[in-house]
Amino acid sequence: MKRVQARIEENRKEDPSSELDHDPNTWLIEGRLEEVIPNWENARLQFESPGVEAEILDVSMSESNRFTVRTEGESPLKRGDIIQGQVCEQNPI
Repeated sequence: MKRVQARIEENRKEDPSSELDHDPNTWLIEGRLEEVIPNWENARLQFESPGVEAEILDVSMSESNRFTVRTEGESPLKRGDIIQGQVCEQNPI
């Protein structure tokens, strides 16, 4: 497990019709890691709820240094904020 820092780029309300659960209280936090993660397709990125200050539903990586956190409830994080996370390497199945 490796600790990483990330900078928030956007925190916006999710369109409820875009997800199967149609939850009207979900938000998307998009950000960039301060370093590139090798083998990011096989890595799991984790953030703690106390740092995000909302219930984390899902975390996904879209590139070697970009991620999206889906939360239930609005997080107070805003563009430019720094948060701490962890990267765990997973073995491909």
